[in-house]
Amino acid sequence: MAVSIDQPAVRKPRSLLVRGVYVLLGLICLGFAAISFIPGIPTFDFVILAAFFFARSSDRLHNWLVSHRYFGRMVGAYHGGLTIKMKWWAATAITLSLGASVTFLIDNSVVRVLLGFVWLYALWFVFSRPTKEPVDV
Repeated sequence: MAVSIDQPAVRKPRSLLVRGVYVLLGLICLGFAAISFIPGIPTFDFVILAAFFFARSSDRLHNWLVSHRYFGRMVGAYHGGLTIKMKWWAATAITLSLGASVTFLIDNSVVRVLLGFVWLYALWFVFSRPTKEPVDV
């Protein structure tokens, strides 16, 4: 199932080096998305980042990503913002993931405090994104 997203053209850097770095970062993000079955590694975030990097580097890779059977749905779901339900699911996943890390994996109190700030920033980021109405299918 292809996902079509009507977007204005993204201005790409002139430098081939910068575009190459964007392609590399997009591929790295997709690599992390592919191993997201490991707890604590989010799929959605890395796919959206890959779409961002591919949009600024390669039309071919960006079109492949947004029309991909699995990843394209994630990119399409993000277009226009997140629904309230998606925001609460993200907040829950962030809280559980960081909470488990702080509780079971981290012994250093400084790192725990830093992860607390990361948690606050992540929640602020999720809830500061545009909110869209849910689509009835």
